[in-house]
Amino acid sequence: MTDAVRLLVRADDAGSSWSSNIGCMQACSDGIARSVEVMIPGPWVTHAAQVLNACPDIDVGIHLTLTSEWDAVRWRPLTYAPSLVDADGYFLPLLMLRDGDARPCLAHHDWSLEEIAAECAAQIELGRRMFRNATHISCHMTQHFKLLDPRLGSVIAELCAKYGLRDDAFGYGLPRFQGYPPQPRETDARVHAFLAQLEALTPGTYVFIDHPAVASPELAATGHAGYRDVLADRTTCLQVLTDRAVKERIEALGIELISYADL
Repeated sequence: MTDAVRLLVRADDAGSSWSSNIGCMQACSDGIARSVEVMIPGPWVTHAAQVLNACPDIDVGIHLTLTSEWDAVRWRPLTYAPSLVDADGYFLPLLMLRDGDARPCLAHHDWSLEEIAAECAAQIELGRRMFRNATHISCHMTQHFKLLDPRLGSVIAELCAKYGLRDDAFGYGLPRFQGYPPQPRETDARVHAFLAQLEALTPGTYVFIDHPAVASPELAATGHAGYRDVLADRTTCLQVLTDRAVKERIEALGIELISYADL
């Protein structure tokens, strides 16, 4: 029985914006993140490939995407998938219903298993071509797509085996390190909470997931009803992940920072 504490810090949503690409990079180069998840249908995925392929030490995950949640920027499937999109051809905002969020969701759509399988395969195939350091998959806006339908667990497992990728450990039970509560979106409060939770960790392997980004007019215009403070949320996330006190506490506690590749 080992008494080691290992922490996998995962930076999500590269490919969705320039701000996210740079934020995820900085979270790794200047901070404690070790894996970056890339949304292959995202409008900034080519830029993400340019910056991430230049840093071979950064572990890359193909962040399978079946939703498009923002008001001002949206994305479409790579494949012909009429059962997965709205009347304008974009992915729906939600995978499954959320409390207080009445936007359309895929779960209440007449979706096709075959179309989801083909879309996931296309995203994985393109992601493997674009990102030299891709080691695993993860699922956007959910713990795992098998929660939408158990059959999708088998579909994704088969695709991972075919393309030599690991299926997301979070989706299969790696305990989640919360880090800090959603509110307030303030750096000092988040750093304080993060430090306290680091102190409380018991032996084991944990995953922390958030969405670091740098400030930009693009990020300031990103949001949807009920989540308009995206800029404050994601820039303070980056500030926590690169905070000197956080890095020093991790070292003092002997916590090992790992990536999916280390699993």
